[in-house]
Amino acid sequence: MDATELDAAYTDLLSEAEAIGDTTPLSADAQSAVDWTLAHLALSDRMLATAARGILSGLSVTIDNRDTLENTAIASLVASTTHAQRVDVVRRNAADLTTVIKAIPDHAAATPVQLHLVGRDGRPVPDQELPWDDLIRLRASEHLPGHTARLKALASSAQPSPRPNSRAAAADPEAGAHDEGHPPPGLHSRPRT
Repeated sequence: MDATELDAAYTDLLSEAEAIGDTTPLSADAQSAVDWTLAHLALSDRMLATAARGILSGLSVTIDNRDTLENTAIASLVASTTHAQRVDVVRRNAADLTTVIKAIPDHAAATPVQLHLVGRDGRPVPDQELPWDDLIRLRASEHLPGHTARLKALASSAQPSPRPNSRAAAADPEAGAHDEGHPPPGLHSRPRT
């Protein structure tokens, strides 16, 4: 099964997630939203990789996303990882998912899957059946780009770092006035013997 669009969607998402970093000055609400998004993605990718293995094995598959939105699971993942580690978990789980998807033969890609979904608010979405390849296409064309846009918006809400005090810099003419290739005063290396 072709996963080109899914790979591209993950590349974009991971680029935005990596641009944030552990020290990006986000508001508490923005940081919480970033943490939630990455934890949710890590959990949902793991769930989808399990489903993909079922498709590959010829099993009947039901997608139930309740665990990927469950506050305790998300809080546990957030509490046990740094931002960089969450990004890495998303990267690894996405790689696992796309690897399994690429192994699914084209004739199995249209296998119907049962969807028992809830929205982020916990309310059930009407059950439905969808071909596996349509589910993956929706993930690549809507779900992941939506999370990517959210991460980008949250990153752009970062508080700017405080600027250096210009009076302090003016009072110390040596501050920042170093020749390239030479360490600042007091940091000269010892002569080699």
